[in-house]
Amino acid sequence: MCIFALISALPLYSNAKDPDSGLVAQPLVFFQTPQSLKDLLQQVMRAHPLVKSQIHSMDAAGLDILIAQQAYWPTPSIALERVQSPSPDPAYAGGPQVLTFRLQQPLWTGGRLTAQSNKALANQSIESARLEEVQQTVALKTLQAWAEVVSAQRQQSALKRSEEIQTQLLNKMARRVAQGLSSRSEAHYAGLRLQQVQQELRHAQQQESLAWIRLKQWVPEAQTANESVAIQHEPTAVFETLDLAQNLTRMDVSQWESLSVARSPVMRRLNGVLQLQMAELAEKRAALQPEVYVRAEHQRGNYAYANAPPVNRLFVGLSANTGAGMSLAHQLAAIQSKRDGTLEELAAAQRNVTEAIQTDYVNANARQSKAADLRLNLESSQELQAAWERQFTNGKKTWIDVMNAARETSQAELAWIDNEMAILQSHWRLQIQAYGSDLRLTP
Repeated sequence: MCIFALISALPLYSNAKDPDSGLVAQPLVFFQTPQSLKDLLQQVMRAHPLVKSQIHSMDAAGLDILIAQQAYWPTPSIALERVQSPSPDPAYAGGPQVLTFRLQQPLWTGGRLTAQSNKALANQSIESARLEEVQQTVALKTLQAWAEVVSAQRQQSALKRSEEIQTQLLNKMARRVAQGLSSRSEAHYAGLRLQQVQQELRHAQQQESLAWIRLKQWVPEAQTANESVAIQHEPTAVFETLDLAQNLTRMDVSQWESLSVARSPVMRRLNGVLQLQMAELAEKRAALQPEVYVRAEHQRGNYAYANAPPVNRLFVGLSANTGAGMSLAHQLAAIQSKRDGTLEELAAAQRNVTEAIQTDYVNANARQSKAADLRLNLESSQELQAAWERQFTNGKKTWIDVMNAARETSQAELAWIDNEMAILQSHWRLQIQAYGSDLRLTP
């Protein structure tokens, strides 16, 4: 069962001898998106290997949070040492083996433990944003590949109709040549036009095969290129027939921008990097202050005294580590410099998001405005083609006029298909950037 539901236009050509019977077909506007596209996007954002890999990274970040939280608890340790001296050693005149149990608890760290917990939380936020970033990337790639498949299929549908028309015209011209009503050069010209259409059709078929290869890189479960494609003439999606321009104008471009900026995984990731750098600064500053700890020990055995009983001890101590030389101060300066760079990168990312949204929004509206002209052009080309053939039969038009009218009709439908696919891509790019994996049926 084909996963793609496609919409094709009605036939371009009607019998010139029957002008009153549906002379001009009304083009169907490709406003409805097949439900299969939404299914593909949800599938690739859930099951692609890049997404699964990032999910594992998120799981690891969650464990890092637990590790940071456990740093507040006492740290147990055990040490077992046995001495072996080849000659009598007065320092080890007692027992040869010592077993020590230790339990150390930090009392005050100057904020180091809190900073480490904040670092773990920031890392988890970064990995979560990276997951959405990967999902957005694979969704946009899948959308592009899907659009190429559908566009190639719809072009084939239009070119096949054009091939039928050119075949009919060639047969008609062959009959006229046989009757002595036309020259052989006109039949030859009709044959060349048919070959040209067939070449364009083969090119569209090749483009579809290449598009399937790209699509299957993102969704291997998609239909194979060897399977037949069922082009349906009626929409089967759950969407109601809504004009995309009407959908887009429900929110102005500033609303699309605010949604996309707030949802942008790149900006979320950079904000997480800022939080991580702030935690690193706090951790380094904590190293400037001594840490206070308490340690309890239980020792069995004594190197100096034989048969010594077990001993319990309690220690309270301070520890500090400022790094070699003045390296700690340099580390603080380096982190601050990185943080300033991240702020600039964040501002650049916001500009990129707003530029992408404005481009898609303007393109969708411009293409929609162009759709009415392309539809009128297609209807006019269909009418002109039928009229030119009738006038040729009456001797008022040349055969070249008829052939040019048929080609203009084919080109008008191909331009119309390209325009519709551009509208659809801009529409779904806006949705992916504004809503992420929470794809909606309508904006």
